[in-house]
Amino acid sequence: MRAILMTLSACLVVAAAWAAPAPEVKQELLIVSNRTGKPEIFRMNADGTGVKNLTNSKSLNINPVWSPDRRKIAFASDRDGVMNIYVMDHDGKNVKQLTKGAEVSRVPTWSKDGKKIAFMRATNRGTFIFTMDGDGGNVKQITNQDAYDPAWSPDGKKILFTSLRGGAGFRLYVMDPDGSNVQQLTTNANRIGFVYPSWSPDGKKIAWTDLVNNTLEIFTADADGKNAKQVTKLGGTNTYAAWSPDGKKIAFHHSANPNSGIYYVMDADGKNRKEFLKNEPPIEGGRIVWRPK
Repeated sequence: MRAILMTLSACLVVAAAWAAPAPEVKQELLIVSNRTGKPEIFRMNADGTGVKNLTNSKSLNINPVWSPDRRKIAFASDRDGVMNIYVMDHDGKNVKQLTKGAEVSRVPTWSKDGKKIAFMRATNRGTFIFTMDGDGGNVKQITNQDAYDPAWSPDGKKILFTSLRGGAGFRLYVMDPDGSNVQQLTTNANRIGFVYPSWSPDGKKIAWTDLVNNTLEIFTADADGKNAKQVTKLGGTNTYAAWSPDGKKIAFHHSANPNSGIYYVMDADGKNRKEFLKNEPPIEGGRIVWRPK
């Protein structure tokens, strides 16, 4: 009987060990920083610790974005002499060039299934949004009017973008992935730019940068553009809004002038703002992106 009890006790200990919760994985994000003397892509914990330089090259590296399965990172780089789209493993290894040619391509964004990438390309006819397969094949132009800053929705059914087509400044639009069914979401004319829209993880909300007097502030709204709310009132330039995987936080970059900047994280309603990286001057293409769940 004693042997049976001891065996049962041992089994319970083993079962308890198997049932123990997995260790918490820190939230990670990607930023672009000039700390090495040129824009490079860094991976770090959301509190600013655990920093790792993923690019380590002599070129410019901007616009990073995680693939939905977290295994790849697409980004833009001028390492071949012209800004083009590349992809690398999540640890910076196995870099592969996806777009080629003399036309500048940047701001990649993945489809839900990771099979497609949308991006913007400057041509001699204007700047448009294109899509391609995840390996760089099957490139297609999907807008016939100027379009910038694409962001693919979490459900894969829509692409947010900005455009000057309304005149006098940038406005926010949404379209189907083939470029059809374009709808205008904002009416304010942002004559400066840095709009860089992003989706909440559930696809119900959007965030973007808009002009308020002579400053750029971050706004949120429903996915159809309704119920817009200004969530920063810091002055200067506030941009690259990025939702946390649970939709409760937004990370962004703030700069008061071209020589200074801070990365912040705040609640999605703009409250409880905390800085996590100081001394980070603004960089065009300095998109922030959280690692997906």
